[in-house]
Amino acid sequence: MKKNKLLVGLIFISSALWGAGETHYLQRSPQALLMGDAFTARADDEYGLFYNPASLGRTKGLSLTPINPDVGVTNALDELDRFKNFPKKDTAAIADRILGLPIYLRGGVAPNVKFAGFGLSLFASATTNLILRNAIHPILDVDYRYDRGFTMGYAYSWGTPRKKKTKKEQINSTGVRTSIGAAVKHVRRSALSRQFDLFGTSILNTVSNPNNDSVSKMLEGLGYAEGSAWGGDLGVEHSITRGNSELAFGLSAMDIGDLKFARLKGTGVIPDQPMTINGGVTWRQDFKLFDYSFSVDVHPINQYMPIARRIHVGAEAGIPLVRVFTGISEGYISYGLSVNAFIFKIMAGFYGVELGSEFKEEKGSRALIYISLLDFSFDA
Repeated sequence: MKKNKLLVGLIFISSALWGAGETHYLQRSPQALLMGDAFTARADDEYGLFYNPASLGRTKGLSLTPINPDVGVTNALDELDRFKNFPKKDTAAIADRILGLPIYLRGGVAPNVKFAGFGLSLFASATTNLILRNAIHPILDVDYRYDRGFTMGYAYSWGTPRKKKTKKEQINSTGVRTSIGAAVKHVRRSALSRQFDLFGTSILNTVSNPNNDSVSKMLEGLGYAEGSAWGGDLGVEHSITRGNSELAFGLSAMDIGDLKFARLKGTGVIPDQPMTINGGVTWRQDFKLFDYSFSVDVHPINQYMPIARRIHVGAEAGIPLVRVFTGISEGYISYGLSVNAFIFKIMAGFYGVELGSEFKEEKGSRALIYISLLDFSFDA
């Protein structure tokens, strides 16, 4: 009996430490997602503050991204077999087709401004994950999060600039820069995160309760809640530049100590935003009419999961107006492209995330589209 209790205890502890499910970040860069989310040392787009505040050390002038909506959905192209000859009236057959299908919906915006080492990003995003499990006793997993707030940071840089007297000296000289950055953020999160027993009475009781005479009360009865939290980030970046080549290293600690939300409404669970420690390296070359980069990340370093899930590899290449991206994240391939037509940029592609606890156990296939309007940059 004691041995059995010990075995059960060890299984419980190991499963708790090992962790399970998708890794939830506050915000992700669409470009990064298409290149394997390997972005800690490459975080130079409008989402850089969500990867490494030290990336602000690259900002010498002014850049502004005022309008940049993104939309994400389940990649139905990976699930075409489910929808061939889809049943129309047989409820059991319909349930069988959608059983285990991860449904993902997302919409967000994150306007950003950077100036001389300072950065400010506003953000608002709504994300919904649904999955129906267990054919015998159906359970619906619901994870809805609506986040809005801001993050602002500053990076201080020092180093040895490259010589600029002649073109030859510029090519042959080496520049070294080190940046340290910090950011503070405020997040307000509304969430509905729980499992619903479709054969149970909780949904019926909530809907039929006469006290739930409004949509907000009905949602609170189902477990909808809202809270707010303050958080902070730290990062460091070191880059070595020679000629048209750059080698950069990055390390960041995001959402230090976890974001724990003070309840404002409701009684349901408001998921914490867990701290992540991230490291990465990037190599890139710019030949004016053609450039490319190759990045490798390890994250989240501090969370318990198979080491293969923490490996992220990405690459990109571009010519004027067009860029292509590819990568591998948690064992799943990502790819996409972007077109930059001066007053607007559009990006689209596909990527995968791990929804289980092991390496390549349960894939979530996703597609995204991102549009940026009226963005501009001015180098000092």
